[in-house]
Amino acid sequence: MNDMINDIEFGESLSIAQVGELYVQLLTSIADEKAINLDLSQIERVDTAAIQLLYSFQRDAVAQGLVIIWSNPSKVFCDAVDILDVPAFYRER
Repeated sequence: MNDMINDIEFGESLSIAQVGELYVQLLTSIADEKAINLDLSQIERVDTAAIQLLYSFQRDAVAQGLVIIWSNPSKVFCDAVDILDVPAFYRER
């Protein structure tokens, strides 16, 4: 692990059941004031609540000047974002 980057790995499922725990983890990573690497490569199931949380997190982190790295978003994750017609917030600019 790089000392300048907080790594957050997601498992196969990202649903409302994990949103509470994920929220705490994301808030902690913002407080560390380091770049944040989100590894989305393993996601096989994702729901609307999780996508909304990640969208809000990205917006808040960028507003604080933090760098967010979206590592290898799975096809399932990308398709879910597209279906919800959410701007492609997870793509590197």
